[in-house]
Amino acid sequence: MVSQGCGTSPATAFPLTPIPAPAAVLLALLGALTIWLLSAPPTAAAPATRAGVAQCELGTYLSDLYDIDPAKDRFSARLWLWTLCPDRSVDPLPQVSYSNADEPHTTDPHVVAQGGQVLDQVRLQSTFRQDWDVRDFPFDHHRIEVLLTAPDDISHFRFTVNNADSEFNPEMQLQGWRVTGFRLTTFDKHYTTTYGDRTLKDGSTYNRVRIQVDLERTDATTFWKLTAPIYLAVLVATSTFLLSFRHEELGPAERLDALYNRLAVLGGALFVAVLDMQQANTVITSTDGLTLIDCLHLATLTFLLAAVVATVLSWRWTIEGGSPARAERLSYRGAWIALLGYTVTCGTLVLLAAER
Repeated sequence: MVSQGCGTSPATAFPLTPIPAPAAVLLALLGALTIWLLSAPPTAAAPATRAGVAQCELGTYLSDLYDIDPAKDRFSARLWLWTLCPDRSVDPLPQVSYSNADEPHTTDPHVVAQGGQVLDQVRLQSTFRQDWDVRDFPFDHHRIEVLLTAPDDISHFRFTVNNADSEFNPEMQLQGWRVTGFRLTTFDKHYTTTYGDRTLKDGSTYNRVRIQVDLERTDATTFWKLTAPIYLAVLVATSTFLLSFRHEELGPAERLDALYNRLAVLGGALFVAVLDMQQANTVITSTDGLTLIDCLHLATLTFLLAAVVATVLSWRWTIEGGSPARAERLSYRGAWIALLGYTVTCGTLVLLAAER
């Protein structure tokens, strides 16, 4: 028996089986694929996130707008809201704050997985608080808003808005109003408090969405109802200055009685103007300054007070022996001049309000 020495080659001791050609080709392909996968750039983050801040797209459909009441600083609306988020965990709709809503009512969320994102839909119905500027009534234009505040601060979450897919119902029946614009905008709201979050300093900032609706008043019926009494009061007051009491048979006592009667008519006109002004304040109220209705009433009160002063001066002129004929001529001319000035003043106020 011949023994193998230490110099015997391993290939002789352990012969290798050659690899078949198809297997070699397969191994080469697998290796190339592995190298390509390892060398490929990492998958980009979902488009709804940026620098670690979650983002969701928000859209809306305004289905109804009703109970528009500037006197109470309120309006009511019914609208659909939806969000597109990278995953359900960052969906803001379950916890979003409707900042200017009174007891908002929302439906249960309808969540659907869609194209690698999560679609959430809810319907919102509520009365909303709104600051109305009615100084130019009935030529006023308003931008009313529904405010949504994100549940997390801007270091964790932000909204993006989809105006292209957001709209209002063109068949809404708005009595006395017309929608002239609709849009969604975002902005940041800063609070001086951190709401207990000790990771924040110098307060906290939250992202908000404004759902804005531009309104224009189309019905001026209320305006004429509120101003017709003061115009009639001015005409009645003016007519008392156009009546002649310069008759030869009238003595001083009769002339004084005519002046007393004029004062009585002017007093009634003042009462009507003041009462109508109080009625207007219950219908049209403003915290921003005088309204057009206020200015018209003030012009009317000024006219009537001037008429009272003119009547008192005529009375004193008469009892002191002045010429009744001269007093009548002055009253006649003064009445026409005052009426012209009142008309020009009121017309200018209305035109200025209509052009703003």
